[in-house]
Amino acid sequence: MNCAEWQAQINSFADAELTPRGTQEFRAHADECRECASAALAAMETKAAVRRAGKRCTAPPELRARLLLQVQASSDTAVRMTSPKANVVNWPRSAVAAAAMILLAAGLFFLASRERRPNALGEFADLHVSTLASANPVEVVSTDRHTVKPWFQGRIPFTFDLPELQGSPFTLTGGRVTYFHQEPGAQLIFAEQKHLISAFIFRDTPQLAIPGEAFADRGTSFNLQTWTQDGLRYVLVSDINTAALKQLADLLQHY
Repeated sequence: MNCAEWQAQINSFADAELTPRGTQEFRAHADECRECASAALAAMETKAAVRRAGKRCTAPPELRARLLLQVQASSDTAVRMTSPKANVVNWPRSAVAAAAMILLAAGLFFLASRERRPNALGEFADLHVSTLASANPVEVVSTDRHTVKPWFQGRIPFTFDLPELQGSPFTLTGGRVTYFHQEPGAQLIFAEQKHLISAFIFRDTPQLAIPGEAFADRGTSFNLQTWTQDGLRYVLVSDINTAALKQLADLLQHY
């Protein structure tokens, strides 16, 4: 394909609608074409921004409707149970309504937060793709952990360690400063044969809203592995298989 044909595929690439082969071919083309790489990066960043804005602290209408029905049913039951026929204290209807509203608010917060968690991990897949599509995916280029780690000092508000990768199938290629929900962190890029892996490291704060278990983003071809260690949150993202991703996770956890 020429650039004009690839340009027509950028939105499909950003929406993960290309076939696995098409995705690989586009990535290979973007490695050689700065114009297409920049356009893909812009599309991914727009998609990620819209995704964050649309999902943050917003419960879907069907969730609200379902909870309202449940609260109404609970309220009716409470009124029946507190009626004189039940031989118990008959609480004022205003108190029952207030309790129902508290239950509704708590339910909306809990369920909306739970539904946002997979989306939060999906955002890391967006960051991974955006980085790979960039003309300059790393800010510090080195395979030496003793060069990459010190580069982050003064750029992020924490420190981390890197393992010795000699004898493993992985190679460190560099890193960059990245942001997630306004939180600064490190993004390290590892290579495993022709596959690239992003290792995100952030302080483990409540605003990240990330579950602790491994997660497969069903909307893309990526696997994700996440854990906390020494007050830091680690998230690995790549299109390699889960076993290989776990191998790198083990190396990072037991340096």
